[in-house]
Amino acid sequence: MTNYIKSEFYRVFRTKALYIMTGACLMVVLLFLTVLWAMSVFTVDFPWATTKYAFSTLETGMNIPLYLSAVMGSLVVSDELKYKTFNNSVAFGIPRELVYLCKVVVGMAASAICLLVTETGLIGGGYLLLENSGAAYTLSLLKGTAACIPAWIAGMVAFMSLYYVTGSRSASIWIWLLVIVAAPAVVSVLGMRFEFCARLASWLLYPMVSSVTPTEEWLEFNWSTAAGFLKCQEAGIIGVAVFITLGIMAIRRKEL
Repeated sequence: MTNYIKSEFYRVFRTKALYIMTGACLMVVLLFLTVLWAMSVFTVDFPWATTKYAFSTLETGMNIPLYLSAVMGSLVVSDELKYKTFNNSVAFGIPRELVYLCKVVVGMAASAICLLVTETGLIGGGYLLLENSGAAYTLSLLKGTAACIPAWIAGMVAFMSLYYVTGSRSASIWIWLLVIVAAPAVVSVLGMRFEFCARLASWLLYPMVSSVTPTEEWLEFNWSTAAGFLKCQEAGIIGVAVFITLGIMAIRRKEL
């Protein structure tokens, strides 16, 4: 098992895709900060060149890493069913469940590196280029990140599980969008009329990480309160457990 995990780490971390994805995320963040800085230099009384605005902008877009989690899941599973590399792993005596769980671990490690690089670039670049609004907004960003990490992991695991169900990355993308994005959106709309749907939507991943309420002070997120933070964590962990179970069931039934 140890050798297999090492081989998976080697396979994922030697491919250009991971570095292209991480570099692209970092470049987008730095470009955003640079635009804010440039506007403050060449525009009179530009009020948005602050860490408060920059960090809160990312916090309002916590659904974007959820989409990227599907990309990461696709990167990890690659086309191993198409090229029969999964069969080779099983033929060497590695249990199917361990093959799947090892890929989940490798995907989490790769995601952690991408997140660390991107968020370090955002915070560091924000302090270098923009007006410092205080530590409160940095802590709020870090708190939001911590709250949403389980949901992002669930998004990645969902894609990997769907891949073993369908055997196709393209089909997995469409089903992932349906399950993670479209269905919760419909439930949220129905929640405006039906109490049960409103309660259900509050536990679904996409509404959980994307809901934001303007307040007199600034913005309020689902994780702004201690109870809301805990609920985000619980919803993400439940999602991880559900999709890992689905993945294990699918990989056990997969014909070689």
